[in-house]
Amino acid sequence: MYPFKQSAQDAEWIEKAKALKEVFAKRARQVDDEGGWPHENWKDIIEGGFLKLGVPKEYGGYADEDAGFSNVCHAVVEIFASACGSTGWIIQNQYHCFGLVAALGNEEQKRRILTDVAENGAGVASVGSEVQPGRTQTSAHANEGKISFASDLTPTEGGFIANGFKGFTSGGGASKYLLFWALAPGTSDPDVGASVFVIELPNAGVEFVKGWEESTGIRASLSGGAKFTDVFIPWKNVLGEPGDFNQVHPYTFELAYASHSLGSAQGIYDEVRQTLSERAFLQDDDTNLYTLGEMASAIAATRSQLWYAQFLQDQKKYGEASHAVLLGLHMAKTTVAMVSHKAFDIVGTRGVFRWNPISRLMRDARVATLHTRESMIMKTVAKTELSRDYFPKAKYGRRIPQSERKTWADLGFHFERDAA
Repeated sequence: MYPFKQSAQDAEWIEKAKALKEVFAKRARQVDDEGGWPHENWKDIIEGGFLKLGVPKEYGGYADEDAGFSNVCHAVVEIFASACGSTGWIIQNQYHCFGLVAALGNEEQKRRILTDVAENGAGVASVGSEVQPGRTQTSAHANEGKISFASDLTPTEGGFIANGFKGFTSGGGASKYLLFWALAPGTSDPDVGASVFVIELPNAGVEFVKGWEESTGIRASLSGGAKFTDVFIPWKNVLGEPGDFNQVHPYTFELAYASHSLGSAQGIYDEVRQTLSERAFLQDDDTNLYTLGEMASAIAATRSQLWYAQFLQDQKKYGEASHAVLLGLHMAKTTVAMVSHKAFDIVGTRGVFRWNPISRLMRDARVATLHTRESMIMKTVAKTELSRDYFPKAKYGRRIPQSERKTWADLGFHFERDAA
């Protein structure tokens, strides 16, 4: 199932993930019922060494320079998501964050945070999403710059004071490090000023709010919001220069995101296939067989597109890869929607019972696919098709010339980043 550039070591990890998938599948209903955080699954992930797949070798992991964005990481996301959407969502967020630290951090930051991940199983969560329509930042490039933040970041001696509310903090409440996104003071254009900061927990100024327990899917991912009140961020916890995520960081979150949806589709398909194989009378219906073939074709086509995107990424053709990823993400979303809908037509009333994983996987997938509006994805795809300008972060903003970049020094900040 995973032949793409598969090394012997990757093959071993994939087999380990498949074995752990069976464990996660047995717990999946309880995990969904309880919500919160799947402590046993998280423990198995840490003890199994799966966090290390996203950590570079020099910090105690198994990854190369593509830390967190490798083929084996995406394969693990897909496998885990096919059993438990919450667990799949958790691991793909972790890999994304490890990759951000590995790409944007300096040597001290990488050694401090990533070594902690490898040695102690420390979690890292991204807290960027804001649901504050009345406070959305705008700029002259509002139609091009799609990633923006309204959180307040006030300069103070030795760093910044952060205030704001983040709408989604997947895994934040169970992590040690939060990657806090904000615009650098003195900037309004996210392509210039979007910046990432590290907040270490516990922190008296960070309050995770209730509410995610009411969600219908990925219920055990702690994806609810958090309030940040007068949180001090020292200079040692500033990752890179303003705008580095858009202008320097070559990878995108979307390949892992698409792998999660593909995994959900695969999990639903597996249940449908099993139901048909055990009930010969259902195979007498040509429509059922046609639909099973339709599902298998869509899943195979989607996986092939994601493998192609991974291939381009591994060839360092990051612009073409990001475009291929968005095409694959659209395919993954439409595939899991189709498979979810038609699964019930084949399995019939079996699908309505809670012991059947189909409805749970469907809910997990539907919530996960809301991460980015499809209209934004397709608009970005269409613009790239027309321009043939393959910018890796086209979904997040625009490419700017070096002359428009602003460093912290350009903004008037002078500091010793490595200072404790």
